[in-house]
Amino acid sequence: MGYASIAIGLGLGGGKSATSNGRSNVAKETFTTATLSATDSNGQTVNNTYTLTVRPSVAIAAGGNISIVGLTGSTTSDNGSLTVAGANAAVFGSSGAWTQSSGTLVLTVAGGQSIPTGSDTVITFVIANPNSVTGGVSSVTLTSSGFSASNLTGTFLGTIASFNITTTNNDATIKASTPATYTIEQGSDTFDIYVYDGSAWYITNND
Repeated sequence: MGYASIAIGLGLGGGKSATSNGRSNVAKETFTTATLSATDSNGQTVNNTYTLTVRPSVAIAAGGNISIVGLTGSTTSDNGSLTVAGANAAVFGSSGAWTQSSGTLVLTVAGGQSIPTGSDTVITFVIANPNSVTGGVSSVTLTSSGFSASNLTGTFLGTIASFNITTTNNDATIKASTPATYTIEQGSDTFDIYVYDGSAWYITNND
């Protein structure tokens, strides 16, 4: 007697795809809005105010959190209750947990709050710049459990050299001089600032 072979097909539904070990892969959620911007204060150790704008594809309920990762180089020390301000600060209980070494700010959704899908959530926080001249960091991401990480485009925590003006002279003497190197001076009679770029003086008037 012959035996008929029967092919049994396994249908996969619910938007899931099978893997070799029998488990399923589910697409992660995304941030439909994820931006970070900073004030233009670029002096060494100067405080900068950062503005985060976020909107998730699904609401993040109380107890959930989002993390900004990669703001390395700041001179702001670890702080478990870094002040959060801005229009939606209450969503995170007006504070977040800052870790200096990894440049990470964890924002936990407060009780009775959520990060909604129908509007942007906007908050601000302040951290200090590095204590040396740097080109800044650009590999900064926004992460949350169950979400794909989003790149927060931009360059942050960049600094320039700071100068202390120790030389003053009357304006006429400054204008008549030709320093050998880049120089900053202040006029003792007008208090104008003079910058010599190696070939000419540039003047910032004290109006």
